[in-house]
Amino acid sequence: MIRFPGRDNLRRALFHPLTGIITGAAAIRLIGISTRGIQYDDAFSILLAGRPLAEIMKGTAADTMPPLYYLILHLWQQLGTSVAFQRLPGIVFSLGIILVSYSLVNRLAGRQAAIWTAAILAVSPLQFYHAQDIRMYSLATLFILGWDWFAIQMDRVEDPIKMPVWKWLLMVICGAGALYSHALAGFGLLAPFGYYLCKKDRKRLISCFAAGVFSLVLYFPWLVMVPGQIAKVQHAFWTPVPGIVEVIQAVIMVLGDIPSPAWVLGFVLFAILMITILCGMEFFRHKQDNAPLLFFTLMTLIPPICLFLLSYLMRPMFVPRGFLSGYVGISACIGVLGSRSRKIEQILIGGLILVSSLVTLPVSINYESFPRSPFQPASQYLLSEMKNDDIVLHDNKLSFFPFQVYAPGLNQRFLADQPGSANDTLARQTSDALHLTSFIYIDPDDAVQGFSRIFFVVFSQTIQEYSTTGGHPVIRNLDLKFGKPIEHAFGDLLILEYHSVRDD
Repeated sequence: MIRFPGRDNLRRALFHPLTGIITGAAAIRLIGISTRGIQYDDAFSILLAGRPLAEIMKGTAADTMPPLYYLILHLWQQLGTSVAFQRLPGIVFSLGIILVSYSLVNRLAGRQAAIWTAAILAVSPLQFYHAQDIRMYSLATLFILGWDWFAIQMDRVEDPIKMPVWKWLLMVICGAGALYSHALAGFGLLAPFGYYLCKKDRKRLISCFAAGVFSLVLYFPWLVMVPGQIAKVQHAFWTPVPGIVEVIQAVIMVLGDIPSPAWVLGFVLFAILMITILCGMEFFRHKQDNAPLLFFTLMTLIPPICLFLLSYLMRPMFVPRGFLSGYVGISACIGVLGSRSRKIEQILIGGLILVSSLVTLPVSINYESFPRSPFQPASQYLLSEMKNDDIVLHDNKLSFFPFQVYAPGLNQRFLADQPGSANDTLARQTSDALHLTSFIYIDPDDAVQGFSRIFFVVFSQTIQEYSTTGGHPVIRNLDLKFGKPIEHAFGDLLILEYHSVRDD
């Protein structure tokens, strides 16, 4: 029988455990791709990426994030503009994270540890969330892991200078790509430096510095924008100063998602505690085999610790999406220790991870509250109801942007954020680049003047926040002028319908 070259390799690839893991991960990440709602950040990406290249650069220069993801999404939009289609790049990047993580763990800790790590990432609710996010987080994480992979390749040659040129080139590109993808990605690139510093490997440490310098050279054209972006970060991040609550929330994200029902969060915390105990037993049982854990521990700890400290020096920015590479690191640590544990311990660890995903993923997939409120049905309702002399007024940009994606033909406006407040995160240059300046109003009376019917869009959460101060000021003003409105509720999103001419 004639054997064609590569047939055996193809058969091995098809039946390799990683093939099944990637297939399962892709299936999970495609769940709800066309029905799951978007939020403000997703809409911002879609709208900015839809502008010409020059306006994208102008808009990102005034924002907090670099331009690479928006440029990639801009090119992708030339092929299709549905929300589901624009989620596909993030899903591809997320699957790439699994592939690179497998290779990295396989290199340092062996095949079984790599399979465990890939499986953990495949069912991770956090990875699912950011795979479908129309944002740059998965892209930045993939570049960081690429940087890590090439840095570890230095161990395979006696002299890192003799590493193939193409590996050096791709390492530099990955470093620059991470910097161009996310403003905080630089912290994720520090793990190899810490690794070779701990090993007292001066030669490879210097090589990492050299690669970092070349990455910064490639990043130099954007460096002139960084001071302005740092100033924007100083007031654009609205997260609280991190304390014990924020640390616990970050721990929950290892296997779960927030928000979730209390019983789900309780189970996830219990699972994390049990897995920590089981992995700790294995850690101390075979201390002599713990060398591969050094790199993954540094991956896990360096980014969140840096962001934690930075939150006390600058504006608080201790958020899980800022250190996604750290979650890959903790998955690798669990994978290494789980793969070499006793069979019963492996069953317990694997079972706890799987059940945590099974109880958390449905919540993430079906979540329809702030900030991912049911904008699509609400905007479609208004499209079907509105007439030429009607206007939609949004309480803020958080609902306007998703409406603009789902129903760009709506006659709508939104109220500007209070200048200098924590919500004042949309720079004038960015709104100019998005051609949205004419949609922004400071005075609600000016925004609704001359229209016979007003639809005021507001979150129920916002109304509750004003309940202790006499009520929402805009609603009070509209009530006084036009009487009590007709209320249309879409989950936690309210549309208050006012008629400027009352029927006597």
